[in-house]
Amino acid sequence: MKLTPAQLQQYHQNGYIIVPNVFSSGEMDAALAACDRITYGKSFDEWKAAGASEAVADGITAKANAGRAQFPTGDDALDRLVCNDTYLDIFEQLLGTTQLHYCNAHLFVRAGPSDKRHSPEAWQGYHIDHDTNTFLPPFVATGTFDYVNSGVFLHDVLPDGAPMQMLPGSHLDLVRNLDRWVRDGLANPMGGFDDIRKIDEFAPPVDCTATKGSALFYSSYTVHAAIGFKNKSVQRALWTMSIANADTQSWTRYAVPFHYGERDFFIPFWKTCSPRVRSLFGWPPPGHPYYTPQTLAVLAARFPGFDLSGYHSRM
Repeated sequence: MKLTPAQLQQYHQNGYIIVPNVFSSGEMDAALAACDRITYGKSFDEWKAAGASEAVADGITAKANAGRAQFPTGDDALDRLVCNDTYLDIFEQLLGTTQLHYCNAHLFVRAGPSDKRHSPEAWQGYHIDHDTNTFLPPFVATGTFDYVNSGVFLHDVLPDGAPMQMLPGSHLDLVRNLDRWVRDGLANPMGGFDDIRKIDEFAPPVDCTATKGSALFYSSYTVHAAIGFKNKSVQRALWTMSIANADTQSWTRYAVPFHYGERDFFIPFWKTCSPRVRSLFGWPPPGHPYYTPQTLAVLAARFPGFDLSGYHSRM
């Protein structure tokens, strides 16, 4: 199964698409059971009956008694999901290349009885995920330096089950306006928003509900947010993966050594370096098409105090 031209157009227009029946019901049942074992040490229903103590939220903040939420988990029911040819074909279509590059994959579980992974107000918490796999701010066009995120629905997700909320078309709004929004204090340089009500360009949020076995695909530039559970007796369990174009792997890749705490060391080091030395660590060299007036303005805000004159002079 491949995406139709209409589905591809929908993705490029909205910045996301939900494709049904990418995985079978049996695959999802086995994957959900494995996900529950890793997350709770038992089934979700058993965990609720035992008092619903705090659950694992994602693959980064796993608790000491939890299984491995990062890929590979060691459980074949989950790890084999990456081997689905239809799934990979869709990534190739969306990225426009057969040269795919793995960024990361992990379980993302939210449990209604204990969940706190959402902002208190409906207009808060909106962001893009681009920062997860790259240190460079978004480019001024889509389809070059952005990558594709996905979430496989291990069970049905209904409107009361804390579906992700997407802003359709926000990936296009972002690349056109991020430098202005940063300058006006409406966004941070990596695409986070304190109050989407202040962004006139954004469309209303849409719930990403789906049936078991569906897969959500969205651009790393698409603005989205978490919302709370209306039905606190359910969970929302996704198997997530991010895939990039292999041509961009020097700055968009798995386990970048400058993510999370490592950046505390790399960013001060980069501040003292020449463009040539920065390029050793994945910065595109001076003269690269990435360096436009817009991206340079956002880079200056992202890395205050950096001498970026070498990138201006080679444009």
